Amino acid sequence: MKETLLSELEYVTPKTIQILKKNNIITVSDLLLNFPNKFDDYTIVSFDNIIPDTNVTVSGVVQTKATVANVKTKLSVMNFYVDIEGHKVRATIFNRHFLKSKINYGVYVRLTGKFSENLKSITVSEISFNEFSNNINPVFNIKGLTDEKILDLKEKVYDDFCDDIEEILPNEILKEKELIPLRRAVKYINIPETDEEIQKAIKRIKYEELFLYQLKIKYMLYMRKNFPQGVEIHYDEEKVADFIKRLPFELTVDQKRSVEEILYDMRSPYKMNRLLQGEVGSGKTVVAAIALYAAITAGYQGAIMVPTEVLANQHYKTFSELFKNVDVNIMMLSSSVSQKDRKVILADLATKKIDIIIGTHSLFQRDVEFNSLGLVITDEEHRFGVKQRVSIVGKGYLIDHLKMSATPIPRTLAISVLGESDISFIKTLPGKKREVITKYLRYSERKIAVDHIKEEIEAGHQVYVVVPMIEESEAIDLSNATQIYESMVKYYKGICNVGLIHSRLRREEKEQVMNDFNSNKIQILVSTSVIEVGVNVINATTMVILDADRFGIAQLHQMRGRVRRSDNQAYCFLISDATNSTSVDRLKLVEENSDGFKLAEEDLIIRGPGDFFGEKQSGMVPFKMANLISDKEILEDANELANEVINSKKLYEDNEYKKILKIVKDNYNNNKEMLD
Repeated sequence: MKETLLSELEYVTPKTIQILKKNNIITVSDLLLNFPNKFDDYTIVSFDNIIPDTNVTVSGVVQTKATVANVKTKLSVMNFYVDIEGHKVRATIFNRHFLKSKINYGVYVRLTGKFSENLKSITVSEISFNEFSNNINPVFNIKGLTDEKILDLKEKVYDDFCDDIEEILPNEILKEKELIPLRRAVKYINIPETDEEIQKAIKRIKYEELFLYQLKIKYMLYMRKNFPQGVEIHYDEEKVADFIKRLPFELTVDQKRSVEEILYDMRSPYKMNRLLQGEVGSGKTVVAAIALYAAITAGYQGAIMVPTEVLANQHYKTFSELFKNVDVNIMMLSSSVSQKDRKVILADLATKKIDIIIGTHSLFQRDVEFNSLGLVITDEEHRFGVKQRVSIVGKGYLIDHLKMSATPIPRTLAISVLGESDISFIKTLPGKKREVITKYLRYSERKIAVDHIKEEIEAGHQVYVVVPMIEESEAIDLSNATQIYESMVKYYKGICNVGLIHSRLRREEKEQVMNDFNSNKIQILVSTSVIEVGVNVINATTMVILDADRFGIAQLHQMRGRVRRSDNQAYCFLISDATNSTSVDRLKLVEENSDGFKLAEEDLIIRGPGDFFGEKQSGMVPFKMANLISDKEILEDANELANEVINSKKLYEDNEYKKILKIVKDNYNNNKEMLD
């Protein structure tokens, strides 16, 4: 479609151009591809088909003059009689006294409103005197311009430029999928005459959006694998096998398969872009350690980027333990490291004295330079923005990238948003871990949880108590972490020690509390959701979450996983007095389900894709009409077709696919760095 400026059209006024510009509508293409938000249906219903107390549109002829009564200030009532298919009906409309002069005997009117039970009167919400007005009115919601004015402008622009609308999809796809041509779709969506036209246009537009989106993703993956731009990491297979053999436990089937997939990527000529997905406690860390060790045996350095300092500390301890019998130098870099120590660490990184660096956002600062970075691992990768991930990966030459997440990925997102990544799943948990027994309680039932805590403490176990925020808010009446801590200290005095951790504590204070909890000097830890990521206390078997409705499904499931570290039976109590049906349903869902993938699908429906993966999701799904969740079936079908097209020679050899090939190529060239 031509990129003709609307300002070049003589029938568009400067004022209209300014209003449209504020809405990012500058060209003819912008205007025609700015679709309506909804459609008001004013299709006229025959008298016999009227359902009382339901919004309907009818037409008739005025039989009397209108009478107006002012009931009170700013409330007027106007009544008149209308003949509708031989039936005399009284019409009542509020605050439209200014239309009185138009309502005269014999005048045509179209009325929208609700009829009484006996069908002798109608309360009118909309009135029109135009016998030839459209039955269906698109609603554009552009502030400063009426829908009628926009519709009129779109009709003129469409008539002038419809011949410039180029078809993108090949004929065979239009026929196979029963889609109307783009030119007709643009007309039907902007200037509809029937609901059937709208549905045909929506089907066409949604399918094209999802198909092109999937094809772009598949093309990125195809280019990465078939035209590799990576470095083959020739690791020492014997050393890696020996490292795995010396582990104090045997890897699960899923861990073994994930290791094989990751190592295959590392020795391949393309850049690895893999997501390692597994529940909390599934053993992702040891898989990451094996991958890092493989890179080190090939002469490379490795980096692990984590979202919180608590998790950085946790990984540092875990990796130090895993590599205690191997000549590997591990260091940690975070904002709390002193300037003096930081200088030493940076110098050692640049001279390759450090093999593995573990850190927070500090790792992608400009002054952090590696000697030979070969593998980057981002843990809880969806917590980092796209630019942050790209900047750390950019610190090496064509390096491999492994992303880890404990958030189960719904299939909808696995094939769409994450479609350019390879995915490894760890579903089986190590050892004989049992499902967490979860109970949803009202505050009036909290004694059940209180008594349970006592029993667990007596059995030598430890407990988390999670509060959603740290300080009082007038707007939100939440339990306060400090108050809960003080009341628990009093209640459990002489029975056990209670600790408190929250984001306001200094680093040293946090470390002290966590060390005390780790060494069982503290038996109950009252915490804000800082424990959601990165705590590994095997002896903790119970999680009590207060005001649980304040957390999302994924958060609750992850926190619950923190007490599933040992083979002991674990428990989780969700305590909430929420009355909102959505919140209650969410908590019941978590109580009844331990399948992270089922919960992830539900979470996606509730939160929408915009929230699920933050910047990546909202930045890379620019649909005007399609929706990854509600259009799941179209997405699946479009995904299959995209697979078929990318794997055949059509895309590269068939003339009808030329325009599509240009679209996916341009997208690849503009976004390939985001593959990292």
